[in-house]
Amino acid sequence: MEKLYIHQAISISAQGFWEGFELPDLREDLEEFKAVDPDYKTVIPVMSLRRMSKITKMALMCALTISKNTKQYWEGIIVGTGLGNLADTEKFLTLISATNAGLNSPTAFTQSSHNTLSGQIALQLKNHGYNMTHVQRGFSFENALLDARLQASCGVRNILLGAADEYIPLLDDLARQMNFEEEEIVKFGQGASFFQFSADLPSNIFLQDALVKMKTENQLQEIDTFLVKNQVVKNSCLLISNSDLKSDLGMVKKSVVDLVGKYMTNSAIAMHLACSYLHRKEYSHVLIVNTHSEPSLGLTLLCHE
Repeated sequence: MEKLYIHQAISISAQGFWEGFELPDLREDLEEFKAVDPDYKTVIPVMSLRRMSKITKMALMCALTISKNTKQYWEGIIVGTGLGNLADTEKFLTLISATNAGLNSPTAFTQSSHNTLSGQIALQLKNHGYNMTHVQRGFSFENALLDARLQASCGVRNILLGAADEYIPLLDDLARQMNFEEEEIVKFGQGASFFQFSADLPSNIFLQDALVKMKTENQLQEIDTFLVKNQVVKNSCLLISNSDLKSDLGMVKKSVVDLVGKYMTNSAIAMHLACSYLHRKEYSHVLIVNTHSEPSLGLTLLCHE
């Protein structure tokens, strides 16, 4: 399969605004995981900001900042989101309820749709290329990666790819109704991460393989098979998980849960973290393991040349 080279990475999370591959000082003692707002006015028009939900602002901030730093035309814009624009969805449903399903402005509805993010990015950049949103709950980002590889094999060379999800207090109430433990609820987070991918312009860091299996009989065996297929030696590979993975599989293990909390596309910031470790040449491979929901499994392998 064709390599996809990674040239830029930008994230917004509870750790703040993180641009580039240099590894910042990351706090592991956070008590809440709400994203820290950067100065959105540096890239987003002030008049537009007032009408945007947090998830839209985060996604636009990342996407427009990356676009500012490259002269490449995006032949593809691909976004993954698990729950989409939650704040606008809640606003729309509240409005419907308050007016007894009467006539309402369509604004809240159009802003609540999941593809608002990719649409807003394309509008701001005046981009008419391939534009796709993936909504597969906790595996939305991995499916976006698979789409990027497919597009690259069909001739799409420069791709802006990212993921975002936001938090609203209603999530806590719903989680309690579903009997979630309080220690899990307090870890609910939010964030956005975007990347510049190229099939033509080489860089030292690249995506080698990605896999999503919606049903696995044995997750550990599936991971081993994936590593063998890609000829990865475990002692040269770092494992980054986006949830509480109990087994280390014989590799050094890190988790993003204590860094940014739990949200459906936090495997995207796991990729940003992976790029940093590869940039420092601490490892030749990084495996990102997404076990957001059993028995499903998402695997992403990044490498350094």
